Amino acid sequence: MRISDIDLQCEDIMWFAVDTNGNIFECTSAGCGNVPEYVCKSREETDMLLEYFTNTAPKITEAKLLIPTSENDLTKDAIDLASKGIYCYDITDYDNDEIYNCIAIPVEPINVSVLPDEIKQLLSDHVYNGDVSTEASISVEHAY
Repeated sequence: MRISDIDLQCEDIMWFAVDTNGNIFECTSAGCGNVPEYVCKSREETDMLLEYFTNTAPKITEAKLLIPTSENDLTKDAIDLASKGIYCYDITDYDNDEIYNCIAIPVEPINVSVLPDEIKQLLSDHVYNGDVSTEASISVEHAY
């Protein structure tokens, strides 16, 4: 099933992609951020990636939180994902919904090449043309 424009307005979508160097990153849309076509085309694929990275992927490194520490789900999720080697981005300026800012980074990032084949296949068209290891913010084209 497709993720609709209405769904994006009502849901805080956590989505995953890979950069041109094979780094895995996650973005949290906050119900207003741009979400690319490759994410919207299949809720099932988006949910499978979410399930793998949040529940199955092992912790492999230390996480470095780049925003003030607070006890909320966003920082907990960012620390958890970064400890699995994933760069984490969030919409922090709600007036500029195409810009995601980096909120947590892994000390040792994971590369897409070491992921299980099924996950590599799902990410094969989830590609961001840039290098998240050096970018404090990224911009993505909206599916709608």
